[in-house]
Formats: sequence, C-alpha cells, structure tokens
Amino acid sequence: MTIDTDGFELLTVFVCVADARGFTAAAVMMGVSKSAISHAIRQLEKRAGVRLFNRTTRSVGLTEAGEVFYQRVAPLVLELKGAFTDLAQVAARPSGTLRLTLSRSAYVMFLEPLVSKFLTAFPEINLDIAIESRVVDIVNDGYDAGIRVNSFLQLDMVTVPLATDIRMAVVASPDYIKRHGVPKVPADLVHHDCIRYNSAVTGSHERWAFSSEGQHFEIETKGRISSNDGMTLLSAALDGCGYGYFYDRYVQDYLADGRLVRVLENWSPKRSLSLYYFSRSAMPQKLRVFIDFLKQYEN
Repeated sequence: MTIDTDGFELLTVFVCVADARGFTAAAVMMGVSKSAISHAIRQLEKRAGVRLFNRTTRSVGLTEAGEVFYQRVAPLVLELKGAFTDLAQVAARPSGTLRLTLSRSAYVMFLEPLVSKFLTAFPEINLDIAIESRVVDIVNDGYDAGIRVNSFLQLDMVTVPLATDIRMAVVASPDYIKRHGVPKVPADLVHHDCIRYNSAVTGSHERWAFSSEGQHFEIETKGRISSNDGMTLLSAALDGCGYGYFYDRYVQDYLADGRLVRVLENWSPKRSLSLYYFSRSAMPQKLRVFIDFLKQYEN
C-alpha cells in the first residue's frame, strides 16, 4: 500500500468509522455523506488488499486485520491532526524571527525610528537586522526581506515602496566651509576635498549625481578619504575633512543643529527606498504583518 495526497484523508475516515462503530455516525461526525464514507473505506481496503470492517445490516466492526491496523494508525492520525492544528495556529499568528538585510543609511532613514513600535505591536516576532553595504542575495543567504535604494534592487524581486522623495545632499562642516568656501555649481566640487563612498556593488568610488531643471548628470569627485561605511563618511564630514554626499534624511539632525551645512540644494536629485523580497506562493505571516506595518509610514 502507498499513501498519496489523499492517503491521510482515507486514514482519517478509517479511524473515525472505527471510533464511531458505523458509517452513518462517522458521516455525521465528519460532515459528509454516508456514501462518501463508504467509498473512502472501499478505496482504503482496495489499496490495503484486505478487508478492514465486517459489515452487517445492524453494525460495523473491525476485522482482525482492521483491529491490528487501527492500533497502529489511530495514534498517528491523532498526532498528525495535532501537528496540522499547531501549524495552522503558527501560520495565523505572527511569530518567529524576521531576518532583514539593509544598508546603514536605509536603517537610519526609515527603519530605526520604527523598530521599537514594531516590537511592541508584535511581541512574538524577533528582528535579526544585518547592516550590509553590499547588495545581498536574500534567497541564498536566508533573509526574509531587504531594504535598499531602488537603483540597487534585483530584477526578480517583489518591491514595496517605502519612501519616494529622498533627496541627496552635499554637506560640510561650518569649519570646512569657512576655510575652503562654498561651491556655486556642482562642477566647483573638483576644487574641493570630497569624502567619497566606495561602492561594494561596483567596486569603485560612487559618482555624485545632480539634477536641475530637467538636466541630469554625474561628476567624478576627488578626495583623500573614502569608505564603504556611511558612519565613517559622516564622521569625516563632521570633523571638517571635506564635502560629503548623503541622503538628506540621513543627515537631517546634523543640518538642524548646525553641525553640517547644506550646499547646492537646488541641484539635489530624488531617490526612492523600497523593501524587497522573493516572490513565493505563501508569504510568512511575520513578513506580511511587517510589510503592512511599514506601509503605514511610507511617504
């Protein structure tokens, strides 16, 4: 005998008939017709190659082979029913560890202010947050989702927009500006020390993009400091080492308190931020509620 996709259902019917000691009572318990119960038992007996029940006009009882089979099968069916019940409860209840990968800037700009709120709203979900400057293969590396600037997203991912109006900002410390002056147009940056991002994606220094009145262009900067870590670049800008190029939300607190000064604001291009995940038929509940939670704050 082999068990295929409907094998568990046949075994469930068998145990129910044995417990109820009749086809009619089993049909009532399972909410199906008596003929459906009879058909299932005939199918099971055909597969087993042995009669499992003695049938009379007044009663239904297990044969000797049926009794031996029942003693083995009944505990297994009960255990499987419990497992399916537990699985349904887990699927319906947001729980478990949600593994996320994102850049430091994405974390600071969007996720960091929401972490505490999310953990409070969903006490059975844990967050495992990996800060990566490189674009991670979330499927092979075992992540549930990632958050990145759209230009770095993989094409086979499902994306959920989180922020669509993130502008770039060229900034420097008041001390650097006092010593070296303010660039009037982006081309003037070639005369300044620029703190450059060393892209883990391209392996080279990221060119600085600008946009104004329909014009879009990039410039190659020069400078004595470069890094693939946003905090290192920010510290260098705060220490007066040159002009830095950041997402405006990443440096908004430093602009507000005067530790950094923004220049070339009229040339700032827009970028957008998205959550991405690999498409699958059954999304884990923990990821579904996380996406729904973040959508409340998208802008």
